[in-house]
Amino acid sequence: MPPPPSKKSRMFLINNLLDLQSGGGDILKHLGEETKINRKFNLTKLSTKFLIDGLPDEPEGLLREIFQKCIDQTLETSRDNQLEPDQLGCTVSSQLLESDIWIPIREITSNTVDSILNQFLKVAQSKKQDQGMLWGEPFTVSVTAIDKKHLPRTRSINGSGKNSPTIRHKVKNHNLIKIINSDNYCLFRSLSVTFIFSKCSWPKWKFYDYMHSRLGMKKRLEQDTAYLMENVGAPTDQSTYDANEWVPKVVDYWNSRNQGLFKVFIFGELGEKPIFKYGAENYTTPIILYYNNNHFDGVRKACDLFGKPYCLACEKVYHRQNDHSISCTAKCQNCSRIGPDYPCQQSDNFFKHCSGCSKKFNNENCYKYHLTSNFCNNSKKCNKCGVVWIVKDNNRNGRSGHVCSERYCNTCFSFHDPKRGCYIKPLTQKKAKPYRFIAFDFETMQHKQGEKGKLHEVNFIAAKINCPECIVKGMNNNCTICGDDRTITFSHQPFSNTSVDQQNITNDPLTDFVAWITNFSTDTVAFSHFGGRFDMVMVFKALYLQGLTPDMIKNGNKMYEMKVKNDKKCWVIFHDTYNLMPMPLASLVPAFGLQVEDKLFFPHLANYPKNYGKEIFPTKDDYLANGMMPEKRAQFDTWFEKHNNEPFNLNEQLASYCTNDVEILMAALVAFRKEFLEVSNGLDVLRESMTIASACMKHFRMNHLKPQHVGIVPEKGYDNVDNQSLLALRFLKWYAEKNMVSIRTAHSKNGEKKIGNYKLDGWVKEKKLAIEVNGCCWHGCAKCYPNDDLKLPTGLTVGKQREKDLQRLNFIKNLGVNVDVYWECEIMKMKSNDYEMRKMFKNYLDDGPINIRSAFYGGRTGPLKLYHKAEAGQKISYYDVTSLYPFINVTTRYPIGHPQVHVINKDVNWTKPEDNTYNLSLLKLFIIPPRSIDIPVLPMKIGEDEDERLLFPLCSTCAREHPHGDVNENYCCPHTDQQRGWVSTCTSIELNEALKEGYVVTKLFRVLEFKNYDDKLFNPYINEFMAQKIHSSGFDNSIKGGQRERR
Repeated sequence: MPPPPSKKSRMFLINNLLDLQSGGGDILKHLGEETKINRKFNLTKLSTKFLIDGLPDEPEGLLREIFQKCIDQTLETSRDNQLEPDQLGCTVSSQLLESDIWIPIREITSNTVDSILNQFLKVAQSKKQDQGMLWGEPFTVSVTAIDKKHLPRTRSINGSGKNSPTIRHKVKNHNLIKIINSDNYCLFRSLSVTFIFSKCSWPKWKFYDYMHSRLGMKKRLEQDTAYLMENVGAPTDQSTYDANEWVPKVVDYWNSRNQGLFKVFIFGELGEKPIFKYGAENYTTPIILYYNNNHFDGVRKACDLFGKPYCLACEKVYHRQNDHSISCTAKCQNCSRIGPDYPCQQSDNFFKHCSGCSKKFNNENCYKYHLTSNFCNNSKKCNKCGVVWIVKDNNRNGRSGHVCSERYCNTCFSFHDPKRGCYIKPLTQKKAKPYRFIAFDFETMQHKQGEKGKLHEVNFIAAKINCPECIVKGMNNNCTICGDDRTITFSHQPFSNTSVDQQNITNDPLTDFVAWITNFSTDTVAFSHFGGRFDMVMVFKALYLQGLTPDMIKNGNKMYEMKVKNDKKCWVIFHDTYNLMPMPLASLVPAFGLQVEDKLFFPHLANYPKNYGKEIFPTKDDYLANGMMPEKRAQFDTWFEKHNNEPFNLNEQLASYCTNDVEILMAALVAFRKEFLEVSNGLDVLRESMTIASACMKHFRMNHLKPQHVGIVPEKGYDNVDNQSLLALRFLKWYAEKNMVSIRTAHSKNGEKKIGNYKLDGWVKEKKLAIEVNGCCWHGCAKCYPNDDLKLPTGLTVGKQREKDLQRLNFIKNLGVNVDVYWECEIMKMKSNDYEMRKMFKNYLDDGPINIRSAFYGGRTGPLKLYHKAEAGQKISYYDVTSLYPFINVTTRYPIGHPQVHVINKDVNWTKPEDNTYNLSLLKLFIIPPRSIDIPVLPMKIGEDEDERLLFPLCSTCAREHPHGDVNENYCCPHTDQQRGWVSTCTSIELNEALKEGYVVTKLFRVLEFKNYDDKLFNPYINEFMAQKIHSSGFDNSIKGGQRERR
């Protein structure tokens, strides 16, 4: 038999990605590119758009050529701009992709193209992109190159002279202490004036004179600024001054010369959290600056930035003091006041017990304020458990006051005993609120060339309006939700052959459309097909230019939701209908049996201003015919033969094509909403969901989920252990065995030892010895990081981090505890000189807590034979399992509730299923596979991060030594059982099957044992949708005609 073709599986996947047959010719078209240079981050991004026009002989060679070309051009562009790129990443995007294929930033090596190609195929396969993805529509390859080695160690926040504003500010000018300067000292000026405002309590007229250099205050601000710069050693000849460098020096200078402690907070133009802060945690005076457009201004109070009260301790906006977080360190729990002066301190031996709220007061002012502000009636203290509770929160949703054992849970948003665990809550039907939904579509031109490539200019927009009431009662011209006009267009040119209710002729259709859609007095949900990568992106830009900053949910450059509140306090929400109905727009017509005209063909390349008002005859290339799928191309050729001699009027055809698109989209939305309302007993999928997955989950929770049934896994897992580095765990394991001691670590039964508020990496009880393992870059090793001013990943400078660590160590030592500190670099040096230590590090077994995700591996793709040629008399058959996923969900018993955690860490010898006494469990154990088996049972992952591979080996060491596989008929595994085994996290069902096939368990680390199960958890849900599927697609051929089966 001839040998199998090389790289059969890779070629199959690439063919599938491109959805190609064999062919030849010049098949790759370059449609344009966009270059972006970001000096701040030493970044070069080149986005190149391609169209596969034809059928390549070598799909893999074509992909390699595309990636190589894009990478070479990006690197060349980067070097032309005086950058030296050492890392790059890649993104492939297309309207036909369910989501972008993203290859993370990586070091540039000689095999970078191969690495990206392999990662592209791996990601594509894991996303199950089993339909054609890159052929038939333009696709974009974006390569990002970074010159990382020349990036600054810390982010610069530089201030200089005031420039003309180029960004629309969220902050009103009268809320700022404006710094108007012709020099470059705005950082020091803003610090000086905000210091004076906060400390001197001057009357307004005096501060005004100070700011404007008037009367007795003439040039006083300039003198104070010069004096401050002189005392902190700031030179006067710099063009900019970095806050990272100079603010700490200013704050330390102030704290050494004044009573009280200062802390500086610098806020940027976006976001609620400060972009920089420096000062003591027990500060008494906050100094707040606003940084925008390379310029600093002062801020009187934090609330001036956001228009609402702001807590500097929590770094978030709040509405009322009473409602602010009870855990806030700057809030007095007795009187509810917030700020650096709170909680209220004891004064003058005052003591008062309030009979109204049961709180005890040691400050008279605090006691009086809690009465006058009515906080006494809003907050109570329990006499039994001492918990302070909010009356309003504990008397809603059927509750009637505080219950001692219950706490409010931010995971499941309800009160319950923390020991009980959280559960997914069933949903209840929401009261329907009036809203409108709009289907819209953009048509764009690309005749203008920008700095970064061709620009999309919207020249026609069609929108169609509907609402739930009009769907039920029929179109009503007097509907207050929809208004009189239902079909509205915005265009450059007028038209007459397409009937619409309102025609808007404008030079800027996009701006007028956004102004129109954000001016309604009820909530609006706007839908566009494939809008997450196109229409919604352009809408975002228009919204931002109008001063609106929408909230977004997105993945990479794909938007799932964008919403913004208009001036009438109504939501305008944008969704992509492809996420609800994942098929091309043209396919929606037959899918829902719509009574609308099929989607038309349109010559997008003929959409140019020069063609306005003319009769032209577009070519097949104008219709992008060479990029169409074969079936669509056949339909187009038939249509083109019939219509190619008819004159084409762009003004009229734009209107016909675009309004036809929104007619299809609106009809599909109405049909989809109707079907989902019926199957879900009232869930309005258009209002409540942005994806089909979220819609199905809401339906399940609303109609099928029982209360307190399916548990929510805690954030840190069921063991609830502290994070500890792998280096520390390996070192402590080695230390324990070498010194024959028992060390308590994060993986011990009770977790890390705690002394005061500090947790220890390792604790030797017998010796009263604390062992600390410090990562050099996290704790500022003196050998590796001699510069005290360098900022670490913790956000602190090396000097401040060492000071903090020393304070911690002194506290522990003062309690009579011995402390040994081992630095990362010291451990690595010890390991390099000690063979036994290296061997133990290499053979370290992870006996830590169970990560439930480790038990899930996805689909199995392990073909036993890739190629077979049928001999005479042989027949090759193909078997497929129909609806395996729903079948498993219907018939499988699922664990419910929460498991019991067993920390075992014992040697065992399990050789048969009966040895496993945990019937419905997740187990973490050391498994040894048999030396010979036809189909291995248990998988393992080899490699790290993006190079991780899923294998079903019979020897873990062989798998690691040959990560890319090998063929050697005479190979015999030389490794011992211990070397062949690995740590596995698996279910009891998988383990029992493995034990039947000859696997052996030698160590049992941990078990999550579920006591309860439900064998009908998804049964009614699956049956419901299977009935819909059968009604839609008909019965299988084997039972067609059977009356009993049909019934």
